Amino acid sequence: MNKILIFAGSKESQLLIKKIIDSYLNVGEFYIIYENDEIVKPFKEKKENLFFYKIDFLAYDLYKNLIYKDFNKIVIFIKHKQKAAFVLNKTKFSKSPILFIKFWLDFDEIPQKNNIEILDLPEIITNKIIDFLPGIPLFARDIGLGIGEIMEVEVPIFSPFAYKSPSYIENRYNVKLAAIYRQNQLRLISKNTTILPNDKLLLIGNPQILKELYNQLRKNVGSFPQPYGQNIYLLIDVKNMSEKEISGLLKSALFLHRKLKNKKLIISIINPSPNIKLYKLYKFPHIDINTDYHITNYKEKLLKDNNELSIGLIITNNYFFKKNLKIFYNLKKPVFKKGEESIKKCNNITVLLHKNNIKRIASTLFDLSYQLDIKLRFLNADPENPNTEIVEYIKHLAKLFNFNNVEFTATKENPIIKLNKESNICIAEAFEKPPISKIKQILIPKIEFSYLLLSKFNQFLIPVIKENDES
Repeated sequence: MNKILIFAGSKESQLLIKKIIDSYLNVGEFYIIYENDEIVKPFKEKKENLFFYKIDFLAYDLYKNLIYKDFNKIVIFIKHKQKAAFVLNKTKFSKSPILFIKFWLDFDEIPQKNNIEILDLPEIITNKIIDFLPGIPLFARDIGLGIGEIMEVEVPIFSPFAYKSPSYIENRYNVKLAAIYRQNQLRLISKNTTILPNDKLLLIGNPQILKELYNQLRKNVGSFPQPYGQNIYLLIDVKNMSEKEISGLLKSALFLHRKLKNKKLIISIINPSPNIKLYKLYKFPHIDINTDYHITNYKEKLLKDNNELSIGLIITNNYFFKKNLKIFYNLKKPVFKKGEESIKKCNNITVLLHKNNIKRIASTLFDLSYQLDIKLRFLNADPENPNTEIVEYIKHLAKLFNFNNVEFTATKENPIIKLNKESNICIAEAFEKPPISKIKQILIPKIEFSYLLLSKFNQFLIPVIKENDES
């Protein structure tokens, strides 16, 4: 049977005694030390398993023998600051766990003892007020350590984490997504789970990391390449790239590094040659240049760096993309594929409208358009299908973003032929399936692989993890 000692030195402690009588009387013995008769007067007739001692809190000699009984918990519930400090100082050497109720902001007399727990009332009240404010994460304070290691946060519709799998969060932030609350229902995490807008996520991890993650989850446009990673990555194979190709890739990488909110531009070099001169870039603190004299294979180096670096966007060209199609797809990272034109001249990002996962990459498309400061154009090439649902969704998202630099156009012409007549545009597409060969796309065309026939343009391929749980 539990034995609990309570120093009842406040009107609030009267409520504690009432709760004990109403709920816990038969599961323990409660020893109550008090000074004021008014606190215990309502309960004097209900003495079963409750033992009352009227003693001045400063009269230590009168209750010191009681302190050293084998208590499961000692509760110090005293509102008089000096008396509370006195009792805490006298009880701290007890082997029993101590729960100290702190009423004051300026109380610095708490001993550094492992057996003392603090219930900080000003902080509890402040935290409860914070919990009622909109757009604030909720932290579990009554379970676990109570230091913010358990957090609940809602995913805004514009969040870069919307339509991502739990592994995007878990792997990048070393936290655990324990459950999702969707439409007031609890959903446990499975391999088919997808994070949707308006979901409430129950996260467990380091409190500081959770705060950082909260900021990322709630971010508006302007965070790409997050949540995929922090850095832009360019791999240069000097032996198998011409000077013109290297120059074009470097110019694209530097342009995107200036425009996008990345932490660093990482340039990895394999098969180096004295002819490649990047010494001007070494002086920039946010550009890392790494030369590998051991690995000579593009694929091997790409996989190695992907495992070691926080890559959010990979820059490559048509040749190396085609040569490593499956590798790029399996990495599940956004790819910028350099075309024939200069990225600096791009005046719009064109997206072919179709039902396959345009919704899932919509927030990333808005982010790219916003950061690059170029128009986002959605082209409907199916005269029999106006794609009303997708168009309305994108318009709704644009309204939430307060984003006006978007347009919708339609064509009855073959979109590949039409777009190849244009110039200075970028193409964006959901990278949801392993790419097929260009020959197969010509013979059996599918709109989601149209980018394969538009290789003269710079392209952004945004990964989509195939999920089934979107209900």
